[in-house]
Amino acid sequence: MQILLLPLMIYAACGLALSLVVHVLSFFGITPGGQTLFTALHVGIFPLWLPAILIAREMSGGAMRRTDFWRMAMSGCPAWMRYMTYGFFIYAIINWAIFVFPMMSQPKSGAELPSQMHGFSGHWMAFYSAGLAIVTTAYRRGLSNLQRQCPFGHSVGWGDRFCPTCGASVARLPEQP
Repeated sequence: MQILLLPLMIYAACGLALSLVVHVLSFFGITPGGQTLFTALHVGIFPLWLPAILIAREMSGGAMRRTDFWRMAMSGCPAWMRYMTYGFFIYAIINWAIFVFPMMSQPKSGAELPSQMHGFSGHWMAFYSAGLAIVTTAYRRGLSNLQRQCPFGHSVGWGDRFCPTCGASVARLPEQP
C-alpha cells in the first residue's frame, strides 16, 4: 500500500499546480479548459480526499475532532508544505468572501465562468495542498507508523502525555515552528 502514496502525492501536486495556474489566469479573465476543467478540478478533489481522510483517521486513532488535528495530520511533511497549506486556507477564506459578496448583488448574466474559476480555485488550492501534506506525512512516516506509540508499543493519542494502557510517559511532540 505504501507504493500507492507516491502516485497520490503526484496527483495532489498536479491538482495544486493546475488550480494555481487557473487562479492566476482568472485574474485576467482567462478560463483555460472552460467548464470541463472547472468540473474536473472540482470533482478531482474527491479521489484525493478519500484516502487522505482515511490516513488522517488512522493517525488520529479514529478521533477526528481533536484540537490538534492539523498539527497531527501534517506532522511528517516539510515545514514549507505546512505553511503553504495554512496560507492557502487563509487565502481561500479571504478569496471566497471577495468572490461571494459582489456576486450576491449582481444579476446573473451567464458569463460568470471566470469569476467562478477565481472563487473556487482558492478552495481547490487549499484542499489539494492539504491532501498533499497529509499524504506526504503518511509517505514519509510509512503507513505502519501513522499512530503514536508508547515505549512499550501501545497506541496513544497525539495529545496524550502518558499511555492509557500502561501509564508509561510518552515523549512530547516537538513544537511546530
